Parts: sequence; C-alpha cells; structure tokens
Amino acid sequence: MKKKIEIGRQSKFILACLLIHFLYFGYICNVFEKSIGENILFLYKVMFNPQSYLSLIILFGIIFITVFRERFFEYGIRNSMWLILFIIFESWIWYWFINGFDILIIFTFFIRYEAYISILSLVGVNLLSAFLGAILKEKYLKYLEKVKEIS
Repeated sequence: MKKKIEIGRQSKFILACLLIHFLYFGYICNVFEKSIGENILFLYKVMFNPQSYLSLIILFGIIFITVFRERFFEYGIRNSMWLILFIIFESWIWYWFINGFDILIIFTFFIRYEAYISILSLVGVNLLSAFLGAILKEKYLKYLEKVKEIS
C-alpha cells in the first residue's frame, strides 16, 4: 500500500513561510538595522510605525497572494492562521539573531500585554487579507465562467 504525498498543496504554504522570513523580516531588519531591539517581538509597533509602513503592505500582500492562489479558499484561510504562529516564532528567531540567545524571552513574551496586541493585530491583518483574497478569487472564477459562457 503506497500513499502519495501531494507536495503541491503544501508548496504554497512553504513559499509563504520563506517569503515571510526573507522578505517581511528582511525588510524590517534592513529598515531598523540593529536598533530594533525588542520591537521585533512586538510586531504591532513595527507594522503600524510610519517609518516601516511598507512591512504591513508586504505582509498583507504575501497572505493575499497565498490565499488567492489556493484552489479552495478554506485551505488558504487555514494556512493564513497557521502563518500567525510562524510569524511569532520567526520574531523570536530574529530577536535571537540580533540580541543573542535568551530562552527567557519566550516566557516574558507571554507575560507582557504588548504580545497580545501583536497577536491580535496579526490575526486582524491575516484574516482581512485572507478574506479579501478569497472573495476576489471567487469573483475571478465567476468572471472566468462568464467569459467562457459568452464565447
């Protein structure tokens, strides 16, 4: 009995993870260089900062394209929710790259109220872009059906 693993479905999620790691966090670290400090943990300070407003647009675009490219929008919305955990984990990794390894930052992250504001802002941005991507994908499919019907 042989099971076939469909890597094609997971490739969109893996590509989104790579884009978030290199494009989103790369942009943030290029803008702030070493002066970002613990703001990399509390991403709402970075996303809504006028100096780095493009990071919000980059994150929105990555999630939007990921959901738009999915065949079933439910998978895209589910993947966007999983990306929230990935983004939080990546913020810890980038903090350790910049400031040195300290395991206590994980515990202090969940003690501070700023962490929950960051999580809620990530949920809001991800769900907004995911729902917008799903709605536009459905409208695009209806448009293609209408064009096929006419011709």
